[in-house]
Amino acid sequence: MVNRTRVQGSKTMSKEVSELNRKIKILSTSRKLTHEFIGQAYDVKHLMQIVFDRILNALDAEAGSFWVKDEKSKQNVCQLAEGPVKNEVIGLKLDFGVGIVGTVIETQKSKIILNCARSKEFSQTVDKKTGFITRSMICVPLIIDDQAYGAIQIVNKKHGVDGQFDTNDCELVKDLAVSAAISVKNARLMEMESKVKEMNALMSISNEVVSSLDIDQVLNLVVNRTNELVDLSLGAIALLNDDQTLSMSVISGGQKVDAADARQVAMLALMKQVQNLGRSVYVADRERYIASQKGKLNDWVKYLRAHDVQSLWSIAIRDEEGVLGVLWFESTSPHFADGGKGDLLHIMASQATVALRNASLFNSITNRQSLKGLKDATIKWFKNKGQRAAIIAVTLATLILSFHFLPVLRWVSAPTTVETQLGRGIFTPVDGRISSILVREGQSVNAGDVVAELDKTTIQLALTEAQAQMAIAERQIVEARAEKDSFALSNAIIQRESTLAKVVKLQSDLSNTEIVAPISGVVLNTNVGELMGRFFGQGTEIFRIANPDKFRLVVHVAEEDIMDLQLEQDVRAVLRARPGEYVYGKVLHVGRSYEVPTTILETEEEVDTSELKTGFVAEVLITRSDYKVLPGMTGQALIYTPETSVVQRYWRRLRNFFIYTFGL
Repeated sequence: MVNRTRVQGSKTMSKEVSELNRKIKILSTSRKLTHEFIGQAYDVKHLMQIVFDRILNALDAEAGSFWVKDEKSKQNVCQLAEGPVKNEVIGLKLDFGVGIVGTVIETQKSKIILNCARSKEFSQTVDKKTGFITRSMICVPLIIDDQAYGAIQIVNKKHGVDGQFDTNDCELVKDLAVSAAISVKNARLMEMESKVKEMNALMSISNEVVSSLDIDQVLNLVVNRTNELVDLSLGAIALLNDDQTLSMSVISGGQKVDAADARQVAMLALMKQVQNLGRSVYVADRERYIASQKGKLNDWVKYLRAHDVQSLWSIAIRDEEGVLGVLWFESTSPHFADGGKGDLLHIMASQATVALRNASLFNSITNRQSLKGLKDATIKWFKNKGQRAAIIAVTLATLILSFHFLPVLRWVSAPTTVETQLGRGIFTPVDGRISSILVREGQSVNAGDVVAELDKTTIQLALTEAQAQMAIAERQIVEARAEKDSFALSNAIIQRESTLAKVVKLQSDLSNTEIVAPISGVVLNTNVGELMGRFFGQGTEIFRIANPDKFRLVVHVAEEDIMDLQLEQDVRAVLRARPGEYVYGKVLHVGRSYEVPTTILETEEEVDTSELKTGFVAEVLITRSDYKVLPGMTGQALIYTPETSVVQRYWRRLRNFFIYTFGL
């Protein structure tokens, strides 16, 4: 009997040790993969692939898929997949809430199906379509900041019993999903920070490039400063000559252009091919490109091998008037122009095109002005003073009469801004700290929609404390009555009523932590995300919304031109955001405007209104636009004034100058 008891005890202990060893193994695996996810700096796409591969290997799974929410289409999209039918699964789209993936993402709760053939939740649709047999499945949501952005689905354990997972496998995937979500969030933040730095650098370079009218300076800026945006080893530009032949103009690093240099000759030959193609050429990886040629030894393969170039990117510099040249960048690292880097290079090529065209036009005008032959001929023709004066007088008179009677130059040009009516503010109903923001700049909202939420924690703590004080006051009342202490009883009753009022107020505050839109409209705030986590007092305006159908062009008109403006005059404006496209409208109102200093809105002290900047504006009703306009856009507007000629306008200015200057 004793021996049997010992044997059973030994078996129980053995099972417990085995269970502990298994849990230690799972925890070790989870810890190792977590360090790998978080400890490396990957881009989001690369990181998602690594996370997916490691989880499949850790669970010894036959197949799996990685799903991501698409808020625009309201569908879950399969971004990654592994297994026998991965090509048929990648790109598959399911409506929100459909299938096990949709349920897991919507409920943010994991699911494990040990036997899919017997499960009512499992749909055989995909298996029937692909011929793949799903025996067991784990599906875990990926959650960031309490919001699911996707899910990982693991299918069929290779060496399990009947290809089935168990609850321990599900727990391991849950642990890894938490780490993966944190890693993806960090990677996204790093990508955003990197993009901001890239855009700042691009704007700095672009400003220098387009502000120069010196062709040589433009060329050197483009080839030498682009390496601030991408990893380059060499840059070059070849320009088209008057005889339409391409010649090397500049090479980065201060290298001298040499028509006899073998490398420059080979590079120029390839740039001519790019010119003929009329589009960008990108060799992302030398070895893959060579492999794709299947043994063919073309000029591109020869150049890549001869000069140890791993990747290169080139594009023809062209605009509506034609080709100006070819831009060339190469690197000792593969894939230097992948993804967003390629977009930066296209933008740089566009800026270079504009700058080169402007510089060419400026030099052309300068050269024409420097021609001496025309000047000498003009001087000889005007030898006779009387004849010269008569011709000048007749010419001026003809020009003045032409500008006065012909319908040309009859407009007022002035800067303009897209503005909207003041709209309505959205105010905090109680004191609190913003815990979540549910809208973004430019988003349309309906009256009653929740736009943000306040943190309830502080209010709940204060309510708990007040309720405790209520209990103490009630006890003090009972004790005072028992002791017949009227003074203590009076104080306790006053304390109870005061605390009761506080409890009622806090309960009301707790039910008013949602901030809702009072009217339907468009959110006007910029940098909405900066409100997150900030504390605001009751009644503070944190959002402003306005009717999107009531946008106006506000044209700031010079005082000298105000008398030429009338209602219903036609207006055409071009905005900086979309040059080359136009906004059309009619004058709705002409009057005076005030630019109110910000300090006036922040103080109750009296302000000397004589210090306010005044001006005149024309409010324009937008009747048609080539694109969607937004508040804050700026540009230049032409207000057509058919009743006033340019001669009248400038004569009035000249006359007013003498009247106000000399008191005539």
